[in-house]
Amino acid sequence: MAAAATPSRPSTLVAKLTERAGTWTHVSLAPHSDRAVAFKIDDATIGVLHHDGLLEVPVPMPVRTVLVEEGLASPHDARPGTNWVAAHLRSEDDVDTTALLLRLSYLYRRLLRSQDAATLRRIRTEVAQYGLPDALNTIYDTMLAKRVDATASPLPGLSSSSLNP
Repeated sequence: MAAAATPSRPSTLVAKLTERAGTWTHVSLAPHSDRAVAFKIDDATIGVLHHDGLLEVPVPMPVRTVLVEEGLASPHDARPGTNWVAAHLRSEDDVDTTALLLRLSYLYRRLLRSQDAATLRRIRTEVAQYGLPDALNTIYDTMLAKRVDATASPLPGLSSSSLNP
């Protein structure tokens, strides 16, 4: 009789996710209360990872709604009614899912902070590669289009129409 797969220890999984996200451009790691680490871009927190594997991620409310409806994240119990979602690192299978949640928060913050056409195109291309639910792709396309429209001067090589497939 085959032995059941042994789940990874949360500390191993936390280390894997921390290492992966810590390599992203502009991301810094900062201590957070109660043995947790905050992932930041400048002064903005894109996620908090606790030693027990709980990942907390702020995303725009429309993104939060879709993530919860699609079962990709849970509403954050300690922050009900906010734009924070939560996910747990319990096994190796959870590393990619939680990394994606953190990456979506990262991309949103990069989107808000960038006026560079090439960066906005890279964000759009990256979001499209994840095979996200159509509703999430639409939300990110809309946010990117608004970002382009909000810039004071036209961005060479990028217009709202170039963001839509």
